[in-house]
Amino acid sequence: MKKYLALILFTLVTTVAFAQINYQDVVYLKNGSIIRGIIIEQVPNRSIKIETADKSVFVYKIDEIEKFTKEQIKGNSKNAGDLSGLNSGYKIIVEMGYGIGVGDYGKNRLKLNIINGYQINPYFFLGFGTGLEIYHDVIIPVFVDFRANLLNKSVSPYFSLDIGYSFDETNSFDSVGFLLSPTVGVSFKVSDKSVMNVGLDYETQKMDFFSSGYPSYYSSSENSGAISINVGISF
Repeated sequence: MKKYLALILFTLVTTVAFAQINYQDVVYLKNGSIIRGIIIEQVPNRSIKIETADKSVFVYKIDEIEKFTKEQIKGNSKNAGDLSGLNSGYKIIVEMGYGIGVGDYGKNRLKLNIINGYQINPYFFLGFGTGLEIYHDVIIPVFVDFRANLLNKSVSPYFSLDIGYSFDETNSFDSVGFLLSPTVGVSFKVSDKSVMNVGLDYETQKMDFFSSGYPSYYSSSENSGAISINVGISF
């Protein structure tokens, strides 16, 4: 369990790192010039090397520099003010939710999912995910995530579908069963790379249930369903 939590913590740290894509390095020179880009090399107390958006590379000695900072990118038509949807590229999605059990075998559950995948275009995303689901035991789901935005806008209805299999971390990662989770919701564009999602999903998890009966106990494999609200952000 500790190793798995460490893996999730590492992924969350990576997620925060990806959030930095909306920032750039800014070098203020003593002659009044301002250079914006990414610092690709820094020699302490001697020099820095910065690459600009057009791939030009400049080297400045420390005594030429007034200061250098990291600032949020502004004035780009592809930022949060843009009314279009997401650009293609690699993304991490972090989602949390709480489900209320429904049906004869429904169980309440708290869940955290981390999904790595690719935004194919403003409409479609395909990824691979894992996480934690807490019933009375700790369940580890492994699944494929497909999601579609219906509009190429900063606010769009979306649909997602998770299909996979779960394992019981509490009991030496014994198999639990098939997982299916469709979701409908709304996505809110934060920047060209980031979106917040709020969704309502129905999750069904195949698992064994044990019942008492004469003259002994017996088990049956049933679908445990729950309706949950999920809140997530993608970078």
